[in-house]
Amino acid sequence: MMATDEVNIVNIAQHLVLPLLLVLGSSVRAQEAASTQSSAPSVNVPAQEAEDIPAPQRSLLKTAATKEFNKAMYFDQIDNGLILPPLELDYDLSDAGKNLRVGNVSLNEKNFYFGLLPLGKTHSQINQVVAANQADQLALVMAWPDRLISSGTLEMISRTGAVLWRTKISAADITEWNQKLDGWKKTLLGAGTQASNLRGGIFATQYAVLNVNEAGAFANINESFRFCLSSEEGRNQTKLCSQRYAVKKTPQGLAMGKTRGEKNNPRVLVNNEDAPTKKTVQVATDVPTGFYAELATGESYEFVVMPNKLQLMDIADTKNPKILRVVGYDTRPVGKSIILNPDQYSNLTKMIGFEATIGDPRKFWAAAVPTSNPVVYLPGQGGGVFRQRLELSEIPRSQSRVYLSKRTPTGTYIDGIKLEGRKQPTSEVTSTQNSVEQDEKDPGHFYWKFKATERGQINRSYLNVNFEGKTYKSYFEIYKGYPRELSARLSAVSASGTLIFLGELAYNQWFEDLFGWTNYWASRQRWGIAAKYFQSFNQLTVDKATGRTAPLSVLTVDLKYRFTPGLWNRDESVGLLGSYQSVKFDELKAPMLGGGVFWARSMPKSIDDLFNVLEFMRYPKWVDMEFIYYTQSMDSNVTLNSSMSLNFHGKVLWTESLYGEAGFGYKRYAFTDTAQNQKAELNTFYGTVGVGLNF
Repeated sequence: MMATDEVNIVNIAQHLVLPLLLVLGSSVRAQEAASTQSSAPSVNVPAQEAEDIPAPQRSLLKTAATKEFNKAMYFDQIDNGLILPPLELDYDLSDAGKNLRVGNVSLNEKNFYFGLLPLGKTHSQINQVVAANQADQLALVMAWPDRLISSGTLEMISRTGAVLWRTKISAADITEWNQKLDGWKKTLLGAGTQASNLRGGIFATQYAVLNVNEAGAFANINESFRFCLSSEEGRNQTKLCSQRYAVKKTPQGLAMGKTRGEKNNPRVLVNNEDAPTKKTVQVATDVPTGFYAELATGESYEFVVMPNKLQLMDIADTKNPKILRVVGYDTRPVGKSIILNPDQYSNLTKMIGFEATIGDPRKFWAAAVPTSNPVVYLPGQGGGVFRQRLELSEIPRSQSRVYLSKRTPTGTYIDGIKLEGRKQPTSEVTSTQNSVEQDEKDPGHFYWKFKATERGQINRSYLNVNFEGKTYKSYFEIYKGYPRELSARLSAVSASGTLIFLGELAYNQWFEDLFGWTNYWASRQRWGIAAKYFQSFNQLTVDKATGRTAPLSVLTVDLKYRFTPGLWNRDESVGLLGSYQSVKFDELKAPMLGGGVFWARSMPKSIDDLFNVLEFMRYPKWVDMEFIYYTQSMDSNVTLNSSMSLNFHGKVLWTESLYGEAGFGYKRYAFTDTAQNQKAELNTFYGTVGVGLNF
């Protein structure tokens, strides 16, 4: 008897079938470096920045760092004697009210101005890079201290408060403008213009509205006005207003200049109360701070914003004894700093939007701080500048710093993962959490069982370093993931006009190592197992002539190996898998073995953005695909005929443990039982949805 059926699947949740677009990434390198590390790596920076932000003191003759041990542990500054006083608003309206300093940023008529003139007259060399018709077009050029306000809505406001003209200046607009300036500079430099001649004029502006006549900014304006740039982010508001300007018609066209008919009394308001023109005010981080200042020359600056806290990671000495190197994350300081873990995506990855969307989102920065005045200036949430003083009783010595192996993972599944480290041979490391084991043959080498108890969180574990009579507290951070997942799924199958439902149970587990054996290539975070069982709730047709039906059940067990170590649901990887599958249909039973490949990663950013239109999808998403080809029958009476499986699967992580899932794919069950003289051939396209738990 021959049992042959073509089975077509109806996907009951098309809007959840998110992994389909993964096939677009076949040309993308599967495991491109992304910024998902939980600690700040060292990077190469331009020479000028490296000079401005000195590296920590790391002479290999004085520290424990080596080529193989280069992951530095951080010093816990709070436990090592650092005091962080309350944040401060430090301002000074000086020079007879003509200069306002907020934090480390100044505002005056020299760095805040607007100009209206033909584009060809904005710089002596600009006509070499713009067309003749562009050179004659009026341009509204502008400059402002962008550390006080970066972007927003630009308005021309009359003396009566009426808005004469308005335009949006977004961060993307400013980026595009800077790219245009860079392009002009590159062309002029190539033509022999000196770089020193490309620092003024239009090249010193923050933005410009080209061909401003088309924008209608100065149509029918016959009164004086101010330019105001404002931004609003939730409850945070910032506004920067210029002196008064006026325009008039001349034989050469429109001309704009500042009006000088008024004299302003400089004044300051702090939280809606009159305040001295120079003061340092302590501010709270849980309530908004209000500030308003009016300069004698007519400019004004105001904000009502929440301050940002300093998220401090480390303070280290440098080769310059007068400079400290401060490392933090998230809110970047106002002033010179460098990003230690920049995104490292190729242009192709950025073009198609395949950036990672799961991982440690923190951006680590480093800034230079003088030992004579150890302060960090931080922007508020949407505007303003606040000062964080660092009261240092003692800076831990760089020589005492501990370094971990370069292969130290950024994630783990267990509490007590064994890390390998190096220290000064004369120092001693201990832990009040998990154990530290000293290498008896090498006094500078040790093993440390890292304490990680919180799943779904970045865990911080500590070491005490005793060096030359002083004890310093150091720490490292590792994310702890969920090694197991269990889910229930439902598929709808259309076969010969009959709607058939199938239920499925799936279990997946990944291992930290193999029975306590830790080897980077062979065991650490490489191996996983998966088991799936599905059963049809109703019957499939076996023989149309007799109307005979039977259920279909399939058991699959996979053994997986990742090419790179990492955590499931977090770190991208490609790998190999071996698969056992047992198919039971009517009286036929076919056990078989096969092999294949899998690819798993976070949802690519461009696709993630599309799904985020739906509110219940605005959570982290993980996608995977696998292909398995079965080559070996485990029953001598059963012959396989190109049995295979191609699966696409995606999860939306509503919480750390609860997720929804959907998938689709193609499965072919084809085999012949020579003992029963029966043949089965099922070609299925399926879709499925379900819910599951990580644990």
